[in-house]
Amino acid sequence: MNEELVNQIKNHVFNVTEINQLIKDVFESSPYFKNISIKGEISNWKGRNISGHIYFSLKDNQSTIKCVMFKYDALYLKEDIKDGDKVTLYGSISVYTPSGSYQFIVKRIEKEGLGDILLRKKLLIEKLDKEGLFNIEHKKEIPEFPNKIGIIVGKNSAAAKDLEFNISRRWPLAKITFYYSLVQGELASKDIISKLEIADNDNNDVLILARGGGSIEDLSAFDDESLARFVYALKTPLISAVGHEINKSIVDLVSDKYASTPTGAAEIAVPNKEEILDDLNQEQNYINSLVLSYYNKLQSALNILINNKNIISIDSIQETLFSKINLLEQKIQTNGNMYYEKISSNLTLKEKIINTLNPYNILDKGYSIIRNDKGNVISESTKLKDKNNATIIFKDKSIEVEINKR
Repeated sequence: MNEELVNQIKNHVFNVTEINQLIKDVFESSPYFKNISIKGEISNWKGRNISGHIYFSLKDNQSTIKCVMFKYDALYLKEDIKDGDKVTLYGSISVYTPSGSYQFIVKRIEKEGLGDILLRKKLLIEKLDKEGLFNIEHKKEIPEFPNKIGIIVGKNSAAAKDLEFNISRRWPLAKITFYYSLVQGELASKDIISKLEIADNDNNDVLILARGGGSIEDLSAFDDESLARFVYALKTPLISAVGHEINKSIVDLVSDKYASTPTGAAEIAVPNKEEILDDLNQEQNYINSLVLSYYNKLQSALNILINNKNIISIDSIQETLFSKINLLEQKIQTNGNMYYEKISSNLTLKEKIINTLNPYNILDKGYSIIRNDKGNVISESTKLKDKNNATIIFKDKSIEVEINKR
């Protein structure tokens, strides 16, 4: 603070509101009090008030500081906080002008012991990132007009209802199949893998893995390494809507698309039918305008021809064209008849030759044909032996014989 400003402050008589506001400005403009963390024990915790804000205190063995978590930050608070909990608060110092008291504006609350969880998560993210599991070139495209959508979500959850409502509203042509799974607890990650495997082999066009956000502990199942690797290996594109923007899970990072809410996942998964209909209407209007424009050009050209005295009348041109067409039809018919007669003559001649060469025609003259038991024609007596079976074919029928004496 410069000397001139200090002198002005010293020579000014403040009222109470002004001095409280000045103190507030000093606190909020100082980098020392922004984005800091304080650890201690929760005291006087009463939960959300009617406006959605949470007022409480943080204390240690010697001191207490008033705290407030405003509505929009409290929306993401899923921990079951109570008096006596050891926590770390993240936020900034501010002053409440009407009472002249300073307070800690809390953006996030972290229970004691979460530091280890966050460290393990950070190390796993670094490991998977080095292996390329988050690389954008590996991410699959989401189909533009999906017919079948598989949703892995908690049964009877708000996320399930949200997804069903928004997908049906936006794109009612899609068939939705729910694969209900555990989404919290020690068994959740294995159950999610099991449901993902079923959905991946069920001919879905796209999958959605969703949950309505939550604390770090709530989302721990979605930070599981086995689950992350299974998601990476899926054949079907996956949209993840697990964590919020400020608290992404590892599954969110490895999935093909990420949404901060189930509603956002629905908007990524399917188009809006109203927008599609509007686009189709615009295309139809554009095509209609092109057709009308082309028609007007043809009409204009026709009018020019009709009104041009140097051009023979359209009727005479039409008669000439029809005359040429008639001549062409007659020529085609004449040539076709000649070709047909030629083909018919050739077929008759070939039929006569075939009949002449047909060995069965000799039966009409009193001859017969002898075949052995293998069906071969016997033309010489030497090819038959005693006790052989043979067939004699006459004009009207055939008989089976046995050769007794050759």
